Parts: sequence; C-alpha cells; structure tokens
Amino acid sequence: MRSLKALFISIIAIILIAGCSGNEPARNKTSVINGSFTAAQIEKAIIDAGTGHGWEMKKVRDGVITGRLVTRQSSVDIRIPYTSSQYSIQYVGSQNLTLGMEKVPGSYNSWSANIDSDIQKNLAQQQALYQ
Repeated sequence: MRSLKALFISIIAIILIAGCSGNEPARNKTSVINGSFTAAQIEKAIIDAGTGHGWEMKKVRDGVITGRLVTRQSSVDIRIPYTSSQYSIQYVGSQNLTLGMEKVPGSYNSWSANIDSDIQKNLAQQQALYQ
C-alpha cells in the first residue's frame, strides 16, 4: 500500500513539474537604433538577422516585417515594426508551441533575443562600412 501511494504521489509530482517547466511570458523587445540608417539598411539588418537563424522573413509594408519559424511540429510568428530610431520584436502567436498567448517555452525568448542581437550586429557592421 505504501509503495502504491508513493508511486501515485511521484506520478502526480512529475506531471506537475513537466506541465510547468520552461514556460514563461513571451517577451516583446524594443531596441533603440544608434546611428543614422536608411529604411533599406534597417530592413536588410532585420531580414538578415532572422534568416540567419532559420526564420522566414517577409516585408509586409514599409516599416513592418513579419517572421515565422517552423520547428518540427510547431511554428511561431513575430512582427517587427521599425522606424529610423527603433524596432520592436513582438510575439504574434504560435501553433503547437503553447496553449495561449501568456506563456511560451523559454526557447522562444532566446530565439527573439538572438534576432535582436544580430540586428544590432548587422547595423553596426553596416555603419562601419560607411564610415
């Protein structure tokens, strides 16, 4: 009886831990653009950053680029509005990645942080070329 009770408690604990692990709020990130860039240069920096990490990037109109990452059985969508002074990486939604908009696996926030870092690197490289 004790071993059955211990087994039951262990199974419940594993289910609770597995259900809560790794999920965190989707973080939208706004970054400042330091320097003077054309819209085409900013667009290129954003698109190159996303495609460099396997995202499908698409300009939907001036000042807005969308991205989609497909991994195994899931996908995630982002929107990146930008101006000459800043850009934002915004979580739009996902399929088979999470049950709702509030929580996503921690890997999403890492993916968006990588894009942000590479956008900054791409802009810095472009600025170095023209100085």
